[in-house]
Amino acid sequence: MKKRDLFTELTEGFDALADARAGEQTFTTHKVNVQPTPVVSKVERLAEI
Repeated sequence: MKKRDLFTELTEGFDALADARAGEQTFTTHKVNVQPTPVVSKVERLAEI
């Protein structure tokens, strides 16, 4: 199993973000249908800590 170089991955991510903000690169975007949060009417305590 190959070890990951997290610093390099973070650096690449920030470089890509800088390019996107400069208009040099675009990220794929998706539309998401937002559903309302369900209403919780009663919360019971399950365990004493």
